[in-house]
Amino acid sequence: MKSIISNEEKCYICGRRYGLEAHHCLHGSANRKLADKYGLVVYLCSRCHYTLHNQDKSLDRYMEQVAQKAFEQKYSHEDYMKLFRKNYL
Repeated sequence: MKSIISNEEKCYICGRRYGLEAHHCLHGSANRKLADKYGLVVYLCSRCHYTLHNQDKSLDRYMEQVAQKAFEQKYSHEDYMKLFRKNYL
């Protein structure tokens, strides 16, 4: 998995190095494909991944913000808005 956010194989949230799963920081069918294309993915341990999707929506919003910031550092805010059409910042 190629990421512009983090190249480390550890949980982006808690730092665990086991039970890792790929997390697409922007989801939904079209956004998931774009997240893959532009490297807006990180590793999360299964516990943090479950928490993010099922218990803590603020954590999900945080990861959307991280993804937008990473994209805009590499490309631009205008490109981000053209592709994703939602501002998380």
